[in-house]
Amino acid sequence: MLVDRTRQLLVAARVLVRTDTPIRKTYLHLNFITVPLISVLLLLATGAIDGPVVRDGIVGANGVQPLDIMALFISLAYLSISLDATGLLRFLAFWVVRKGGSSGKRLFAYLYVFFLVCGVLVGNDPVILSGTAFLAYLTRVSGVANPKAWIFSQFAAANMASVVLVSSNPTNLVLSGAFALEWTSYIAHVALPFLGAAVVVYPLLLYLFRAPDLIPDSLDLDLGEVGDMRETLVDRGGAIFGSGLVLVTLGVLVGTSTVGVPVWEVTVPPACIMLVRDVWWDVWRHRALRTTRAQSAATADNKLPDGAEQPARDGATTRHLSRLRAALPTVSSIAARLPLPLLPFAFLTFILVSALAAQGWVALFARWWGAWVRATGVPGAVAGMGLLSCIFCNVCGTNIGATILLARVLQLWVAEAAPAPTQRERYGAVYALALGSNFGAFTLTFGASLAGLLWRRILRQKGIRVRAREFARVNAPIAGVAMAVGCAVLLGEVYVVYK
Repeated sequence: MLVDRTRQLLVAARVLVRTDTPIRKTYLHLNFITVPLISVLLLLATGAIDGPVVRDGIVGANGVQPLDIMALFISLAYLSISLDATGLLRFLAFWVVRKGGSSGKRLFAYLYVFFLVCGVLVGNDPVILSGTAFLAYLTRVSGVANPKAWIFSQFAAANMASVVLVSSNPTNLVLSGAFALEWTSYIAHVALPFLGAAVVVYPLLLYLFRAPDLIPDSLDLDLGEVGDMRETLVDRGGAIFGSGLVLVTLGVLVGTSTVGVPVWEVTVPPACIMLVRDVWWDVWRHRALRTTRAQSAATADNKLPDGAEQPARDGATTRHLSRLRAALPTVSSIAARLPLPLLPFAFLTFILVSALAAQGWVALFARWWGAWVRATGVPGAVAGMGLLSCIFCNVCGTNIGATILLARVLQLWVAEAAPAPTQRERYGAVYALALGSNFGAFTLTFGASLAGLLWRRILRQKGIRVRAREFARVNAPIAGVAMAVGCAVLLGEVYVVYK
């Protein structure tokens, strides 16, 4: 309105020429990429940070190597998404449904365990990508009017399970890199807290969703209506090959974590092998289809009458991209699902944390944290970091931003605190951060994790609306109980393992 009034005054003063052509407005979308980018540019423009700070945020410093972490993350993401593209997760989900039968509570329990297992093996993103759409379809054909119980339990299970393996969540990669944690040691510390939380959360879910319309005793589910299971497995050979490759990769990662081999050197080659296999699959499967389309197009061109208007040609880039998508549909679909926007967001967050460190803020936070631990001891280190990490997930630009910041705080605390923190305090705080950065994804806001934003978008596409208030109201008790149980188990662990 103010812009229009100003323009009218300038036209009346004959500074601008009156025109009836509408002015095209340009909008700047504020999201998890543009906001940190603007922040970094402003800091550079004002001289608050310089080149070395930006370099530290990209190349790495103090044991954290963003380039290696992102190479590891993207390569593992390609393996997981490629495996999902074969239809394996949908196939297994239908298999679980058939085992569950028409009993609502039994099927709910089976799916809860299924999403936990899948979340451990492939991470939360593939489970949310395929599992959310599957649940929307399943609840629709089974006559469940309100799918709230099913979708919220899936979201909680996927995010709890992603804490187990370092490869399942980029926050785990950041944490293991910052403190040089061996994969075997990491898994050993978080496995029991995860199991304790998963076991206790299940009866809580049954209590929260005790209404008969949420988890019916009996489902009106025609197993023939859910379709042929074999049709969901679009690439059986790829599913077998991909499963073997993922398992071998994870095994090598665990085995080499003690010998100092850079983790990206272990994961990038298998991702390239999977990419070559996907290209071969597309070429082999779609060669006949491309030939048929080419013949049809040639016939249509020959039938154009003289003087007929030729179709408008797109730009060269558009034509090349269209041909590439037609030639390699599987690879194109996987590339579209890769979390590539996470790369600039992560690097920008690393730069912002480097800026905070350069200005002394991280050191101040570390001193505050040290004072808290001196006053509260090991229980305060575990409970305090668990609470802080969950809260920071909602205010620091997703759980990735929270992990990067809090990991740097803990690094300075360990290096500079006097007296030096005990092993119980150190590892209690580190692994409490691991729990909080994963469990914090289902706390108060969708933006606590990129998985939450993805989950909301898929649900909207399926016609299911989850309001922000409902998201917080349902997830808060689930996350609270999960964190309380997980931290209690972790506290017992550090007292038993360390002295």
